[in-house]
Amino acid sequence: MPQKVIRYTRALSRWIKAGRPVRTETAIIDIFRNDCYPCVSYDKRTLSCRQCGCHVNELTIAPLNKIAMQTEHCPLEKW
Repeated sequence: MPQKVIRYTRALSRWIKAGRPVRTETAIIDIFRNDCYPCVSYDKRTLSCRQCGCHVNELTIAPLNKIAMQTEHCPLEKW
């Protein structure tokens, strides 16, 4: 759990320092449906990635969804 908190804090910090850029709603939905949801690393029970521990979903609220933060990427380099 502490590693997840550290990774999330770093991601949030990068995003804020970059001026809080967000992906479009269409891009978020496409990434989630095409890359995250079908991935074996996606935990459908917790709605998070088993690789990085971040929440990934179709929400456009960046702090609640790693995909929405334009500064972030998939640890498996899918997006």
